[in-house]
Amino acid sequence: MFKIAIILGSTRSQANGRALFNHLKLIIDQLPTHSTIHYQFLDLANYQLPLFDEPEPPMANPHRELPANQQQWLTDMASADGYIILTPEYNHAMPAGLKNAFDFWHSNARKPAKIISYSDNMRGGQFGAAALVPVLQRLGMVVLPKPTPIGNVPQTLQSNGHFIDNAPLSKRYDHALHQTLTEITYYTTVLTTTPFPTD
Repeated sequence: MFKIAIILGSTRSQANGRALFNHLKLIIDQLPTHSTIHYQFLDLANYQLPLFDEPEPPMANPHRELPANQQQWLTDMASADGYIILTPEYNHAMPAGLKNAFDFWHSNARKPAKIISYSDNMRGGQFGAAALVPVLQRLGMVVLPKPTPIGNVPQTLQSNGHFIDNAPLSKRYDHALHQTLTEITYYTTVLTTTPFPTD
């Protein structure tokens, strides 16, 4: 069984992405591959990561010993075969908490990553996704093309993840999110069963 980590990249208690995060939990069982893929939902806020402050970068110190919460983040990330990363847009970039979390991590595993960006307007957090791509590439991830932008989240999703009745964009987003899950499942399966050769 392959594992895909779905990461809520905002640590705000009132993050719009939490409704989107909850929606993904609701639709997982609708997927034809739900019996062969394990989806692990990682809420970045739960790890309570401090600002990164280590004497060496993680790539130069892969065997460092860390406090339990920080090590759990690294363990959860390392155990996944693929990733979906939810990011909002803060001042035309990703949230500081999400960038900080990736600063703790080191990877050259060439695992697939799909970005879902979101916002409370129609732009769908596109600049947050654009800023995240080079960070993920630097970590060795295979970033899948065309992030999935989800706009007008408060007008579309309830906090529990269900669509608001008669929300005008619900069908469009429902299709986009199912396609996103199908895509990351496909690439995770392919890249895990036929990994890139290493020396």
